[in-house]
Amino acid sequence: MKKILLSAALLAGCFTASAQFGIKGGFNFSNFRGNGDKGFNVLTSYPIGARYERYIAKSKYFEIQPERIYSRQGAKTDTQKFELGYFNVPIMLKIYPTDGFNIHFGPQFGMLINESRNFKAYDSQTFDFSLATGLEIFATDNIFLQARYVSGTKNVSGVTEIKNTVVQASVGVQF
Repeated sequence: MKKILLSAALLAGCFTASAQFGIKGGFNFSNFRGNGDKGFNVLTSYPIGARYERYIAKSKYFEIQPERIYSRQGAKTDTQKFELGYFNVPIMLKIYPTDGFNIHFGPQFGMLINESRNFKAYDSQTFDFSLATGLEIFATDNIFLQARYVSGTKNVSGVTEIKNTVVQASVGVQF
C-alpha cells in the first residue's frame, strides 16, 4: 500500500503548466527467464494505460514520465498459457537528442492483480520490480510510436527462479 501511495504522490507532484497527458496501448511479447524457465515460450498480450510527461527544470531535452499501465504478461508452453495481469508504474527519464525522438529508461514497479489459474501452483509473488529502457518517435505532434524492453529483477514465483521479460510495442496519443 505504501508503494501505491508513494507513486500517487510522485504523480501528483509532477503537475505543471508544461505537462502533457497521453494514452497508449499495444502489444507485449513476454516470457520468463531464469533457472526455472525450461519449456517456456513467448506469450503475446497487451499493455494499455495513461502517461504524464513534464519537463525537468524547464529543459526541452530532459523529461520525466510516470505511467499507469495495465499489462498482461507471462509465458506459454506447447499446452498452456501462464498469464499474469499487472498494474505497472514505470517512471521514465526521457532524453530528447532531437525533436520528435527520445531515449528513455527507468524503474518500473508492478503489482500483480490477477493471474491464470494454472499459475497458482507457482506461488506467485505480488510485487515485481523491473528496469525498463526504450525508444520513442513522434509521427505527428500528438501521435507517438514506442518500443520498450522491460527486464524483471524479482522472481515472479515462490517455488522456482523465473523473472518477467517483456518487449513492448505501443502507439499512443498525447494531449
